[in-house]
Amino acid sequence: MTSTPALARPTDDSTGPLTWLSPEAKLWVASRRGDFAGFVEFVDGHYDVTDARGAHVASCGTLHQAQDLVEHSTRRASAVKTLAFVAVGTGAVAVSALAIGLGIINLG
Repeated sequence: MTSTPALARPTDDSTGPLTWLSPEAKLWVASRRGDFAGFVEFVDGHYDVTDARGAHVASCGTLHQAQDLVEHSTRRASAVKTLAFVAVGTGAVAVSALAIGLGIINLG
């Protein structure tokens, strides 16, 4: 019989409020539970939003809109991570069921 290793349950990175710090003028850095979540920088009259992976998300007209986008991008990243774990778990179950099915066929 084939055993499948247990998958660690993903942590929900989107829980808890974002903490905002402004280490210098025109720069706001977000963190959640001590982990970097993204930043907002005021450049040429608009607010550039960068997510936790360093990808440019968008440009906004107000700081509030930009900070909301950082919040949205961290929640979306958490949802994608959870879906990936579900997909891997489903695939492992399918492979195990197939292996058991083939084992029963060979025994009969």
